[in-house]
Amino acid sequence: MQINEILTSIRQHKLRNALTGFGVAWGIFILMLMMGFGESFQNGIFKIFNGYADNTIWVWGGETSLDYQGRKAGKSIGFDLELLERFQRRFSEIQYISPESNSPQGMLTQYQENNSMNSLKGVSQQYFEIKKLKLSKGRYFNASDFNDLKPVCIIMESNEEVLFKKKKNVIGEFINVGGTFFQVVGVAKTVTMFDGSSRNSIFITYPYFKSLYNEEALPNFMMSLHKNVDGPKFDKQFKNYVAQLYGFDPEDSKALFTYNLSEQVSQFQALFGGVKIFVWFIGFCILLTGIISIGNIMYVNINERTREIGIRKAIGASPRDILKMILSESVVLTTIAGMVGIFAGAIVIFLLNFAIQKMSSEGDLIRGVGFNIPIIITAFLILIVSGVIAGIMPARKAANIKPVWALNQES
Repeated sequence: MQINEILTSIRQHKLRNALTGFGVAWGIFILMLMMGFGESFQNGIFKIFNGYADNTIWVWGGETSLDYQGRKAGKSIGFDLELLERFQRRFSEIQYISPESNSPQGMLTQYQENNSMNSLKGVSQQYFEIKKLKLSKGRYFNASDFNDLKPVCIIMESNEEVLFKKKKNVIGEFINVGGTFFQVVGVAKTVTMFDGSSRNSIFITYPYFKSLYNEEALPNFMMSLHKNVDGPKFDKQFKNYVAQLYGFDPEDSKALFTYNLSEQVSQFQALFGGVKIFVWFIGFCILLTGIISIGNIMYVNINERTREIGIRKAIGASPRDILKMILSESVVLTTIAGMVGIFAGAIVIFLLNFAIQKMSSEGDLIRGVGFNIPIIITAFLILIVSGVIAGIMPARKAANIKPVWALNQES
């Protein structure tokens, strides 16, 4: 059957076919938006995790709550730099390890007449290998900064904007943090808006931090493992080692706390896998409504064209020809509706991305709506198959119409 003949047949009932096709177009339009926002949200979440090494573990010392081998409960668990070095020598699985001490309260930070509230964070050289803060200016800490207890710091771009306004060269400048002056040696790029602890932090060397606050024991630290290491398995081994080292019950849940980033990543991957299935289900249900409408319209068309079908059969058209005619019209109507939906979705996504990029900043969670071409092609192919399925029953009815009976129908 010629495409012109199919289009002529569809145009005979423009409004009815347009309303029917709208259901299909709306279904694929909504599916594109839902998948686009879902993909962007997923990318935003994993962008937070990408700010750290793949296999990062945080460790906090607590207080023993169980008596163990003659030792009474209530012993505090703390660490120091020598112990961290010992951990790294003991466990080959550990790639990097660093303290991460925070000032007990917010600090007033000043540069000339500008000021902000920040916290000091004492770290080692390896910290920036674990938390992947990239510098936009300056350098990271070096060995001399640690050995000579230099009052140097690395600030965030958000701090630079507040404290230095439009000043271009901030490296080498001194800022007053709670009464102590630090020289800026580096500026780190802004991280995601959800990582507030970094956005408002000023990084200094841990030895200087320790001398500033007279910190006797390191309450917590972080470490990253090599990529091929089983994080949960190592976590259990590490806890048992620390328990043996300090002499507390390995089952004491309040003595040592750990947070394994790889476990959280796995959980989020499973979550977003479920979300994708749910979105596909919702989108398919919307598409199914449109497909059913097309099937109904095909039935209506056949009833109205009974005499035409009878004439076609009388002059030699076979049941196969009638079947192909109805299926072709169903597929063409579905295809046109799907293309309209994809085109409308592409325009809306383009406009949303334009607006979001104008309003968003570097650290925002969602910075655009995804446009996944493989998913769109898959949905479009599903539409075409659905068009065939929607037309099968009406087409079989049309193919089985008897010419004599059809010719006796009122036109």
